Amino acid sequence: MMLLLLVPLLLLALARGVWGEREKPTFCGEVTECFTFDLICNSSDYEARLYPPSAWVSTRVNNTYTAAKTTGFWRLFRYIQGWNQLGAKIPMTSPVLTRVDQAAGETQEFTISFLLPAAWQGDPPQPTQPVVFIERFPALPTYVRSFGGWLTDANRGTHIRALDASLGRDARHFDRSWHYSAGYNSPMKLFDRHNEVWRLAWGGLGCAPE
Repeated sequence: MMLLLLVPLLLLALARGVWGEREKPTFCGEVTECFTFDLICNSSDYEARLYPPSAWVSTRVNNTYTAAKTTGFWRLFRYIQGWNQLGAKIPMTSPVLTRVDQAAGETQEFTISFLLPAAWQGDPPQPTQPVVFIERFPALPTYVRSFGGWLTDANRGTHIRALDASLGRDARHFDRSWHYSAGYNSPMKLFDRHNEVWRLAWGGLGCAPE
């Protein structure tokens, strides 16, 4: 039954086309392009979103969460500044994603990713740094909790636990083995910051009534 519910959502993501054709969310105002989505529903403390297939440039870093994000960011920033086989300057996008494996310790292998702009989704230039790579995501049925402030390891942990509790309360099914943190702001933005934690859904997406 869950698979039957999920298939129409994935078909919707494919039918709607690439992410760049959707309206940019209001909280994503510092860059020209953001990873857009179909909002399936929302509750008082999370949203159910469907993201379309997409291409990203990524790197893996073994360190603490904060140190890995910093190292990963600069590797990927060099890629968009021209450290690629075309020497192309590629615009910055949002969000910056960090994949966190649930069972690993404080020091682990994190994957940090930049979304490629719409113009580079089809055939992005290959990185010249061996530790940087292109990866493609399928359509992502996702549960999302948003929060302000700075995206630290402590508040990431607080909010993923809160999201898990909300999803458990509402009997939603999701992958508990890993999650994403998503940061939307540059360090220069001091106020009204926007961050998220994501869980990938298993089966159909849904929300509790308000």
